Amino acid sequence: MFSIIHSCRMSNCEHRKLITLSMSSIYIDNLIGGKVDISDRKFISFPVDTPLSNLTILASQYGLLLMCIQGPSDQLILWNPTTNKFLNLCHNKPKSFFDIKEDAVGIYLDSFNDVKILHPQRRMDDVVPRVYSQNTHQWKTLTFFKGPDYASRSYLWSPGTLCNNVLYFASPHYWAPAKSYMIAFDVVSETFSKVSIPQCTHAVARQSKPML
Repeated sequence: MFSIIHSCRMSNCEHRKLITLSMSSIYIDNLIGGKVDISDRKFISFPVDTPLSNLTILASQYGLLLMCIQGPSDQLILWNPTTNKFLNLCHNKPKSFFDIKEDAVGIYLDSFNDVKILHPQRRMDDVVPRVYSQNTHQWKTLTFFKGPDYASRSYLWSPGTLCNNVLYFASPHYWAPAKSYMIAFDVVSETFSKVSIPQCTHAVARQSKPML
């Protein structure tokens, strides 16, 4: 089961929502005063015909959910659960365009009020960052640092977290916590920088699944 807080962009949406994805259903509850109100629970259907067990929520921003349909070729889906409209961002792309085990994603809004999807694609010791524009429906390629470590499988990139016009991607190292770092993406200039993670000598970092 996976739950995520969802802020609706519709003018008639007065409360924040909690969307829960389980093995058998997807449902929405209101969040009122920081508490979950199940009295008006609404069950919704995912617009793509696929088992719910294949779905993973990658990111949420501006009332939109970025979903992955896992399979022989992973599909990246931008979904508005309020209107139930969706967009397959992998349409007419090679089968290897998105890989949930290797790539990262983030959602941001540029200065022209255009919702954009950042997709750092990690392949063959290179990171190729691509940005999708909801206004133009086009992908463009950005530049990134050179170096094999950025695409190494020893690192696991997190989905992007947006804060003060910067998307942050944590990149923990599986076996050597001291080598971990964060990638910061400035959504205004659309440029990347590397941020060091403060080290703590009294703790041991481990990779684990979140408790939901």
